[in-house]
Amino acid sequence: MKNLIFLTLTLFVIILTQSSCSNEVEVVGLWKDIPVVYAVVSNQDSVSYIRIERAYLPPNKSAYEVAQISDSLYFDPADVDITMFHIVNGDTVPWPYPLERVNLIDEGVVRDTGIFANNPAYAYKMLGVIERPLLLKIDNQKTNNVFWSYTESVYTSTNDDFYTQPTVSVQPFYPLSWRTINSQNEEVYANLAVAMTGNGFASIYDYKVLFHYQEYQIDNNGNEIGGTRSDKSLEWKAISDFVPSDASLTKKTLSGESFYRYVGANLSDVTGTNLRRCAGKVEIYIDGGSESLKLYIEARQANEGFVGGLYPADPYSNVEGGFGVFATGGRLERKDRLNYPRMMQLSDLSIEHFKFSSYTINLGFENVTACN
Repeated sequence: MKNLIFLTLTLFVIILTQSSCSNEVEVVGLWKDIPVVYAVVSNQDSVSYIRIERAYLPPNKSAYEVAQISDSLYFDPADVDITMFHIVNGDTVPWPYPLERVNLIDEGVVRDTGIFANNPAYAYKMLGVIERPLLLKIDNQKTNNVFWSYTESVYTSTNDDFYTQPTVSVQPFYPLSWRTINSQNEEVYANLAVAMTGNGFASIYDYKVLFHYQEYQIDNNGNEIGGTRSDKSLEWKAISDFVPSDASLTKKTLSGESFYRYVGANLSDVTGTNLRRCAGKVEIYIDGGSESLKLYIEARQANEGFVGGLYPADPYSNVEGGFGVFATGGRLERKDRLNYPRMMQLSDLSIEHFKFSSYTINLGFENVTACN
């Protein structure tokens, strides 16, 4: 599985944040050797991608012009030597597999359109599962400049786990309930608390829910047309960029109403069509990032809101002599055990609500029990 996490930062942001005490921004300057690195390599994947680009402006050309020239965004592979190391028992050891320069288009990844050229979109392909801190070396043999970036490891062990309140289990049967009946016999939204055991496994977290459902077509009589059913899923990032005030304080509440609101906003309205849907099960998992990713996100958030003063905060980068962030990430999933299954069944009341909720009433959910 190729889990790609690419962070974006435009050339203008780089220039602006480096000029926080000036009202003028130069858009034309001298050629300069500045690497820009973006990657979060996950210990869940055997294939990772590292974006290594360059940020400089040629004489007598605007940033807009340069942004559309692919050759201006990337180092010439004949000029640079990109190598990876991992830290083993305090020693710097070469990574066992060479980094391969690839076009992300050929890898099935399409870069977002914008002011930057998006085809080709080069990155360095890294094979192997990450379990230790990493050290990236960028050696520009044409200029004799050498750049380094170090990132901490994020590693989930067999002792890491998380639990939910209320409990979700098979025996005895406790399905996940986004809807419930209160003491006044009224149907209301319910919440789910999620917390990790111990001190967690990373520095910053996203709590996510993967909702599984099916789509199919019906004929003019409302009957399902055979062979049209397909499996679908929708990921809801319930909690974003969470940094615990204490490593052990990882409990967060996932709102049932927010779940239905998100589904309603991110699936298409099928009114007037013959498309229908069937609600299935959910998965819950926690993605965690290393300290370097936490510092980068905090600096980005400070710049977005001008937190702490009139001028933007200094940008964070762990690329020595360059910009960007090189970080590691990991994922904690529910274990495939009898009482904590990875796939969680929704309660019948929760499934029925897809059909009648004001958030999802136009999405074509017809079932009142889980689909197969």
